[in-house]
Amino acid sequence: MTQSEIEFLLIQAVAEIQEHSGRAPVVITSDMTPLEDLEDFDSLNCVEVTVEIFEKIQLNLEFNNIFLMDNKVLSIKEAATRIAEQATTIEK
Repeated sequence: MTQSEIEFLLIQAVAEIQEHSGRAPVVITSDMTPLEDLEDFDSLNCVEVTVEIFEKIQLNLEFNNIFLMDNKVLSIKEAATRIAEQATTIEK
């Protein structure tokens, strides 16, 4: 799976959570940091996205919050890079 495909899946998952939570719709881009840029998006929502993405790409990685790494909040692009790197390591 490519970086772009993972970014697309993350954007889609974040948008669905925002919509299902009744929050105002916004255009979500890969440069956005959901925890900082989206209304009421919290760590529980991050875990929901993480679980959904891992199911879709059929990976079980060692973290439960795709948007947080070493106490640093990640953008969608950074989170996709993190997943792609982990997936490459697992495939080898």
